[in-house]
Amino acid sequence: MTVAFAEQREATRDLVHELELALGAEQVRFDHMSRLLYSTDASNYQIMPIGVTVPRDADEVVAIHELARRYGTPLLPRGGGSSLAGQTVGRAIVMDFSKWLRRVRAINAEESSVVAEPGLVLGQLNQQLAGLGLMFGPDPASAERATLGGCIGNNATGAHSILYGMTADHVKRLEVVLASGERTWLDADSASLRAIRTRVAALAREQEAEMRLRWPQTFRTVAGYALNRIDPADVDLRWLFAGSEGTLGTIVAAELNLVPVPAMRRLALVHFDELRAALEAVPALLALKPSAIEMMDRMLMERTRASAEFAPKLAEFIEGDPAAVQVVEFYGESESELDSHIARLRAMLRANGHRGALTLAHTPAQQQQVWSVRKASLGLLMSERRPEKAIAFVEDAAVPVERLPEYISDVEAIMREAGTTCAIYAHASAGCLHVRPLVNLKSDEGRKQYRYIAEASSDAAVKYAGTISGEHGTGLVRAEFNRKLFGDSLMAAFREVKRAFDPQNLMNPGKIVDFSAMDDKSILRLSPTIVAQEPRTRFDWSADGGLVGAVEMCNGAGVCRKEDVGTMCPSYMATRDEDHATRGRANALRLAMSGHLQPEGLGSDALHEVFELCLSCKACKAECPSAVDMARIKSEYLALRHDLRGVPLKTRLFANIHRLNALGSLWPGLANLALRSKVGQTLAQRLGLPVSRPLPAISPQRLTRMAKGVDGAVDATLIVDTFTEFNHPAPGLALLEIAETLGLRLRLQRLPGQGCCGRPAISNGMLDLAKSLATENVRQLDSAQGPYIFLEPSCQSAFVDDIPGLVAPALQVRANSLAQQCISAETWLTQQLAKRALAWDAQEREILLHGHCHQKALWGTADTLALLRCIPGATVREIDSGCCGVAGSFGYEHYDLSLKIGEQRLLPALRAQPAALVAAPGSSCRTQIHEAGIEVWHPVELVAAALRSENRRC
Repeated sequence: MTVAFAEQREATRDLVHELELALGAEQVRFDHMSRLLYSTDASNYQIMPIGVTVPRDADEVVAIHELARRYGTPLLPRGGGSSLAGQTVGRAIVMDFSKWLRRVRAINAEESSVVAEPGLVLGQLNQQLAGLGLMFGPDPASAERATLGGCIGNNATGAHSILYGMTADHVKRLEVVLASGERTWLDADSASLRAIRTRVAALAREQEAEMRLRWPQTFRTVAGYALNRIDPADVDLRWLFAGSEGTLGTIVAAELNLVPVPAMRRLALVHFDELRAALEAVPALLALKPSAIEMMDRMLMERTRASAEFAPKLAEFIEGDPAAVQVVEFYGESESELDSHIARLRAMLRANGHRGALTLAHTPAQQQQVWSVRKASLGLLMSERRPEKAIAFVEDAAVPVERLPEYISDVEAIMREAGTTCAIYAHASAGCLHVRPLVNLKSDEGRKQYRYIAEASSDAAVKYAGTISGEHGTGLVRAEFNRKLFGDSLMAAFREVKRAFDPQNLMNPGKIVDFSAMDDKSILRLSPTIVAQEPRTRFDWSADGGLVGAVEMCNGAGVCRKEDVGTMCPSYMATRDEDHATRGRANALRLAMSGHLQPEGLGSDALHEVFELCLSCKACKAECPSAVDMARIKSEYLALRHDLRGVPLKTRLFANIHRLNALGSLWPGLANLALRSKVGQTLAQRLGLPVSRPLPAISPQRLTRMAKGVDGAVDATLIVDTFTEFNHPAPGLALLEIAETLGLRLRLQRLPGQGCCGRPAISNGMLDLAKSLATENVRQLDSAQGPYIFLEPSCQSAFVDDIPGLVAPALQVRANSLAQQCISAETWLTQQLAKRALAWDAQEREILLHGHCHQKALWGTADTLALLRCIPGATVREIDSGCCGVAGSFGYEHYDLSLKIGEQRLLPALRAQPAALVAAPGSSCRTQIHEAGIEVWHPVELVAAALRSENRRC
């Protein structure tokens, strides 16, 4: 070890010690795994930070700055990490504001303004403002995970920029911490700010002529520093901070202007047979004064149709196979005003000879369907299972609207010359179309394409008086092209702006004025020199190009960092820690397979901690636009860890719960006493089993012993899962009662051999056991004897989603055929009830449905809702409840977190309507709800209770 390196390590150790004293040890994360997790964002880049801090308030931000200045260490502010240009990665101390610095300090409804902290997610702010009829105007597609600090640092905007402009247009005041550690509002009259204003004013005067000559002729530009917005006679520094990417200082609070929420909206989807015709129509569409014009090209629509989650959302609005669709939105105060807008649109299209279809989204729900596809476009385009990805690097150019057709023609020629193609979508109204070339950065050819396309596309943007960045920033991917855009004189002025604020170059260095080459292999996340080792796997990953390919499907966009909508990712919603998001897990495993966790590799305890809090809920498979199946990835990872470290006893016990239940059923009273006695709990603790939540009680009788046998021909076969057989037979008895009422013959089928679908083994990573169970089940069950119906969604999901990927290739056709015969009990009953007129009781019911995570991800809750709505007088509503938090063994091993997840949305929603009946198909879900003191039933039980006895046949 050299003397210099030893001194550097000692200085870092001292810095960490002082940071821990100032912030607390939990807020300072300089361990290897934390640094790895923050080495990437949603861009193509990866740079190991010096460390990570998670400040809780502005005073702690000041302390970080003061220590960084004393030690000469760079700093990097970060919010959601959804930056596409690499702004939030670098060799610096990362300050993650998204966990704690997220409060709304004040709302002034009369003045339509708000004061908030930088870590607050934009979508969360708008939810808090909704009751006042106000919102923040700019609406980037990433609003559900992008933070206010990131929006200001990027000068973000979105689909409605023709109405609301950029984020900078809505910033009233900023409170910042300068590189010196000074905390101040930018409009204050301190000596340091007076000196900065004086220097900035001089630069604005000196560069006036150059700015007139070279500045992009579009309002949608965030390249460089916004010297063009500076009035030398009255310098307002907030214009420079917006879009500065954290290079001038750190925002700790912002006062923002708000706008009224539109009264009514309507979307018109205008179909075009040619891309150029769609672009040529934009000026005429703008003349109609729409609120937005968003374009989607054929490639995006094809990827949408290939997505189980997003295909239904667009299907009713797209006719045929158009080359492009312009989504034109109008605001209005009444239906008649909206009708008038659409009438004028139709007249304009007729006058211009338009021949394509025009479809309308009238209701808010329909409009949300369209917008959800548009906002998921990045992930949808990246969901292609092949080495070439539609990556972001030239996606952010903006040109004057009237030059769009010429610019895109040049871009298409560039793609042909490069030997590839691209997707084109986004903000046609503002001349900012996101162009995403298909490039494989892991190949030498791909790196050459990366450089060529970037050079040629930036030339085209400048040629048409446009900008290299219309909203996503320059970061690492476009900073080197700032000189091409602005020239040497303005670049020198930008460096002086940077020096005036940050003379030691500590604030996010390497961005805007001081940069690396965009194709520098030392900072690329994927390149020919980074080779990930493909391990021996149990699941079939061939469709993903191997386990490495499946993990690399995560593009870092951070859609998994949801907070109170959907189901993905329950543990992130509860902890708001990067390592417990789907993105964090994918990054950690990718880096481990790429050699960044040596010598432990896949056996690393740090890697195991990242995966420990994954609930295997499968929500990511549906809600991640790139369909990153973290539940299956976790199972495979755990199996690989077991190979290296052995299988813990606790894991073996949970994976074999079917055997334990069968054993307990021999003496159910004794087994239940043992589960709940002090002696039993002591023994459980010694075995490494959790005791905060007792394991499910064993039923006094097994379902298959209570039910009458059926011989001969049957109408369907019920697969009797472990929990229905041994723990909760009531749903099975209810189903048999309904079948008897309907005159149907239902066979009860215990699974062959050990009698388990393999779900517990899969979730616990015991894939050799799961593979054995899957093989036996597929060989013994004949798809021709279907349908096979299920009461337990996790058992059904094993058959329809996991078993076909576990069995040997010779059995995969049989497994897939069997999967097609597997349906839920709710689906089967809904079909049967539709064929018969029955007598029901006269009771009115309000029913709340909580869907199981696997059900929501794989086949949906529509049939369960339809079944419950068969009950006359029943008002049925599905609650937006996320995950229950139990998820098999997870809720027993992580009891406190399980409760926290349940208390986020599910349990409060149920307590808010105490008179309602609660239905939940999943046994784990019912456990969480029951233990909260709320009665809960399987949907089938509620149907059985509502059917009158006179339906019965003798």
